[in-house]
Amino acid sequence: YLENALAVFHANKDILHELEVREHFNISKLSHYVQSILLYGTTDGFNTELPERLHIDFAKEAYRASNKRDYEEQMALWLQRQEAVFLRNSYL
Repeated sequence: YLENALAVFHANKDILHELEVREHFNISKLSHYVQSILLYGTTDGFNTELPERLHIDFAKEAYRASNKRDYEEQMALWLQRQEAVFLRNSYL
């Protein structure tokens, strides 16, 4: 079923380009998911809750702490400081 859905997508994805919905699709690795599921089974019980929570806690809060200019460097420094505070608190 998954291989069929992937084949249908690839057969029809040109319309998305024509309608200017998307210029490119970097999804060449989807075929690996089919192989992985066939080898190891489905990913029942797995969800994105933890990564989403980490994204909120780290990326979004770090961005909010920046002045929105050259924010990557500020975010990295903010994360470094948060880690230092955590390590210090866990040591005490």
